[in-house]
Amino acid sequence: MVGVPGKYKGCNTCRARRVACDNGRPFCKKCTDYGRECGGYERETIFIVGTQQHKGRCSSHPPRNHQGSRKAKGTDTRQAEKLELIATKPWQPAWVDVISLSSNTGQHRVRFVAIQTDIGSAIRASSNPSRKNGVTLSLNQFRALDTSPTFNQEAFRLKAKCLTHLLPKTNNSQAVGNNPEGLCLFLYEQNSSAAYNETTWKNAAALADRIREPGPIAYQSFPEHHFFARVYRPSAVWAALLNRQPTFLCSPEWTVVPWELHPRTPLDDLLDIVVLLPSTFAEADRIIPLEASESRRLKARDLVSNCIHIERQFHIWYSMVHQRVDDSRSSLFWISDAMTGGSHIPFPEAFSFPSPLIGLVHVYYWAVLVSFHQCIFRLLDVIFETGSDSSPDLSMLPEMPAGIDLQRYLPTQTRILAANVCRSLDYTLQTVSQPDLLAAPLFVVNEFYKGLMGSLEDTELERMWCNGFKRRLEAKGQEVSSWLQDKKWVELKQFG
Repeated sequence: MVGVPGKYKGCNTCRARRVACDNGRPFCKKCTDYGRECGGYERETIFIVGTQQHKGRCSSHPPRNHQGSRKAKGTDTRQAEKLELIATKPWQPAWVDVISLSSNTGQHRVRFVAIQTDIGSAIRASSNPSRKNGVTLSLNQFRALDTSPTFNQEAFRLKAKCLTHLLPKTNNSQAVGNNPEGLCLFLYEQNSSAAYNETTWKNAAALADRIREPGPIAYQSFPEHHFFARVYRPSAVWAALLNRQPTFLCSPEWTVVPWELHPRTPLDDLLDIVVLLPSTFAEADRIIPLEASESRRLKARDLVSNCIHIERQFHIWYSMVHQRVDDSRSSLFWISDAMTGGSHIPFPEAFSFPSPLIGLVHVYYWAVLVSFHQCIFRLLDVIFETGSDSSPDLSMLPEMPAGIDLQRYLPTQTRILAANVCRSLDYTLQTVSQPDLLAAPLFVVNEFYKGLMGSLEDTELERMWCNGFKRRLEAKGQEVSSWLQDKKWVELKQFG
């Protein structure tokens, strides 16, 4: 044990500020000239203890031999295995399936995968103590995500873990010709509720939301941005749509700030518009049950005007998608000749798309329009008070938004949109790395066909097709789960 009076000279105030002292007694002149209180020159003796573990040596007298112990080497190994992954520039959109990452071990190419499961039972700590944050997966029987709305007062909740599987350095040279990609996996679980409280500063549930609490600026970099764009926002928006409840994601900062560093895709732009619809649906649900009156008709007409404004935003967005695809000298979609076995029956031939992203964009776009046009049709029914599925009586036409096409919102036209969704689902299921993204669109079209059961048109074949596709969706999810389970993983981040 060595007593050390302290190596820095000067009064205690100057020593704390780490500046030169004039050592004036009894008080430092530099302190008194600048109006500071001089701390004087008394100080305690500092004891530095050298333990047996360090062979009696202390920090001022390091060990003579520099050979580290096995335990020290093991600690260094575990620290080295704690990866810090950073997306390499130029940064790619979140919906690009494969991106480049850099770490202290080199460059990596990883492919994004996401799947919903019970996180508590799916992740087990690694039995190898040298693998810090290492986990193994136990993915049981896959079940398609249940998106059925609950319509209760529970807020939307989602929690997730980000795991990585990187190729061993010794195998990189051999893997280049085969599969040079590692994996970035988002395991997540969610509820199907979406209650909304406008006075969020009073809402304890909103304040306790671990994903919302950090604010949109927290989702600008890897992996936070990719989790938010690929997993959280689509899930939260669909939950809000199906529960017909507004969501905080419609705030401008949540549609802008997370993308300040990463380019946007047509799907990101689409969700910026879609996120406006839940509040529209909620307002429609307040108007439609009211007793028939002129006030009710005026409220419905005003809401239809808002709907037409949103519809125009969809038109502008789709024209931009069309232009982007035209610039690449491709078509937005075409009839597929690869589907066999009659899996498209009772619909016409299935669609194919120039890329998996454009396929997913169309599935989401058409499924959203199915719900949106149903809402507008019900509002028009309130305005004209026909109470039937027939075309409104034009002689009763009140003042309506300019350019509105009343025929566009009839169930016969909406049925075409639902068929387009079904004709696109098989292609998208085969090409996307997140099969659960298709659960909500499938629910929308299946509910639409159920709603037509009381009409003159039979929808039994369509509903049978939806049940068949749900089985194909679960089979794809099980295939992905089995593939992921055989790999070794390192936990990178936890959300929610």
